[in-house]
Amino acid sequence: MKISEVQKEIHATANEKGWWDEPRGAPECICLMHAELSEALEAYRIGNPPSIKTPLFSQIEEELADTIIRILDFAEANNFDIEGALAAKMWYNTTREYRHGGKKA
Repeated sequence: MKISEVQKEIHATANEKGWWDEPRGAPECICLMHAELSEALEAYRIGNPPSIKTPLFSQIEEELADTIIRILDFAEANNFDIEGALAAKMWYNTTREYRHGGKKA
């Protein structure tokens, strides 16, 4: 399945479950994405146990999946082409210098 198809499916589910009954702003949605990453960090801090909701996966895996779900839901709600932007950014990154910008991480 293409990312664009997953994006549409995720947003359809969010709509069905009532998450878009009222308009949602970018600040709220971005904070929710960040919250999922914070939950992944917390899972790391406690040793990354198996997920309760998805027991075949660890808590970090679950929270990273939740982050992607939040991103793609927001993207679909705003007609963003994440699939295209991802491909373009991946290509651009191949043209960058080794550890570009002098960053340590």
